[in-house]
Amino acid sequence: MKMIFLMLATLTMTSANAALPALKVVPRIVGGVEVDAKTDASFIVSIGGGCAGSIIDAKWILTAAHCKPLFTRAVTGGSTSLYASDRVKLKVLKSYVHPEYSSSKSSNDFALLELATPIDFENTKLSKIEMADSNLETSGGLEEGTVATVLGWGVTRENGSQPSVMRMVDVPLVSRERANAREAYNGAINESMIAAGYDQGGKDSCQGDSGGPLIVKDEVSKKQTLIGVVSFGEGCARAKKYGIYSNVAYGQEWIQKVINK
Repeated sequence: MKMIFLMLATLTMTSANAALPALKVVPRIVGGVEVDAKTDASFIVSIGGGCAGSIIDAKWILTAAHCKPLFTRAVTGGSTSLYASDRVKLKVLKSYVHPEYSSSKSSNDFALLELATPIDFENTKLSKIEMADSNLETSGGLEEGTVATVLGWGVTRENGSQPSVMRMVDVPLVSRERANAREAYNGAINESMIAAGYDQGGKDSCQGDSGGPLIVKDEVSKKQTLIGVVSFGEGCARAKKYGIYSNVAYGQEWIQKVINK
């Protein structure tokens, strides 16, 4: 599992996938740095219990389906510190899990949280982030080697303690072919997933990052785009055990169907 932005705790799960009997699903920010003033993290909220989410619309938060047992009636955002007194509290009306989510395979690991009241972006420290669509994927915007950023309060090393200030780390996207190699995930990575990380390990998301964002940033316009949702990984920052994220472009059809209902 993994996590990313505004208030994330820790969580460890074990995959039931028979093809990956020892898969330890954990969220993480390993080998990163504290979020700086140049980085806009105002779209991330804490769900609690080791999970986070991204604000994609005034009434909607995108997170991971495997975080469902932790869904509560409220989420918080507006600060990079877990203990800030001025965090914004948002009441959750209802949650939706992708109908094809598989807990055993971690496929379609998406969930949407509908807020009871739309966010007033003009009078809060919150914002929304634009999501990737199929055009970004087919135009080469998600090709191997593209540098993406994961943010969150995940632990800074496997089985370590959770930091109080949000951290971030850059990781290159990895092709599905490489992620499916025998020494990596041995064929378990499908179209609903994105892999990112280094062959040698060292940098990754970790416990406390689940449901949080994987983003890319246009160096010219500075526009940030949400391309992935922290989903799972084997350990934290291990060699060839890339971080796995739910593919936002792949999930767009379901996301749009729910938020436009």
